[in-house]
Amino acid sequence: LFRLLETVGLVSRPSEISQIKYAEWVALQAQAVAVGKVEILPGNRYIVSFQLVDVHKQTQLAGMQYNVTATQLRGTAHKIADMIYQKLTGESGLFSSRIAYVAKLNGRYALRVADVDGENGVTMVSSKEPIISPTWSPDGSRVAYVSFEKKKPIIYIQSLVTGQRTVLANFKGNNSSPSWAPDGSRLAIVLTYNANSQIYLIDPDGSNLKPLIQSTYIDTEPVWSPDGRFIYFTSDRGGRPQIYKVSSTGGEPQRVSFEGNQNLNPNVSPDAKMLSYVTQDEGRFRVVLHDLQTGQITKITDGPFDEAPKFSPNGHVILYAHKINGSGELSTVSIDGMVRQSFNINADDIREPAWAPFVK
Repeated sequence: LFRLLETVGLVSRPSEISQIKYAEWVALQAQAVAVGKVEILPGNRYIVSFQLVDVHKQTQLAGMQYNVTATQLRGTAHKIADMIYQKLTGESGLFSSRIAYVAKLNGRYALRVADVDGENGVTMVSSKEPIISPTWSPDGSRVAYVSFEKKKPIIYIQSLVTGQRTVLANFKGNNSSPSWAPDGSRLAIVLTYNANSQIYLIDPDGSNLKPLIQSTYIDTEPVWSPDGRFIYFTSDRGGRPQIYKVSSTGGEPQRVSFEGNQNLNPNVSPDAKMLSYVTQDEGRFRVVLHDLQTGQITKITDGPFDEAPKFSPNGHVILYAHKINGSGELSTVSIDGMVRQSFNINADDIREPAWAPFVK
């Protein structure tokens, strides 16, 4: 959304508004300028200040001063970036948001939570057995996930505040694919204890288990619409895996995806206008965007092995995993497919990304 301007030829290097020579910036066709400085204080503390200026109106759009420790500098930079982004676009920035992912290193699996750029990763749980399908609670305080540490898939919920972990689902057979309702009151999960993989609804304390759909097909990977009215999921009821939706109160599913040999890993945009999922086309697994109003399909990654796309909380970016030489990595791509960034995370294999919601 931004075009940065080359400033090598400028004589002045302003660090506060009073030093800005507006004619220079107008000549560069700049619309806005951010200035700031960092002052070192005794006791390993810093004063970080910034101001954002409208060049043409010569007025301040935003400004803030922070008194922080060295460990808070990165977080402060993210807050400043978010404020600049919000003032210039009218929408919330992503720089202070967090992600979760599963990393494999030296034969162990770890569920990690990190800054949105992959830095400051903290391990929530570690196991010799696989961990999959992390998903954030709507308030960002808990993560539900599947662990095989008991030699079978069991769904756990873990608090990021206290570290406390509880079992959500340990029924006969497989317990998988947790997905929080937008209001946090329920989760959709997938169980096999009565038949094929079927979708159920359950309260966060593990009570009030109810089937959503009962069928002879394999139904899996449920995700809620932002208003909680619908659940999108993957099913083989058409012969091959495709995306369907059903009312969150049950009923007859409707098929959503029709292009491609198979489609899976659905995720709904925050404004409910788009669906992202992985499509198999010409032998490649790629992330596509599906406009739910027009039906238009846009491929935004190249494959050949892309998986688990997740919308950013503001809906402008997709986080996904992809394989390079057999090893999984994380990347982001803008929803127009034009801008891509990869994460530099130390691990043998990285999978199962999840983007945390905005936390008020």
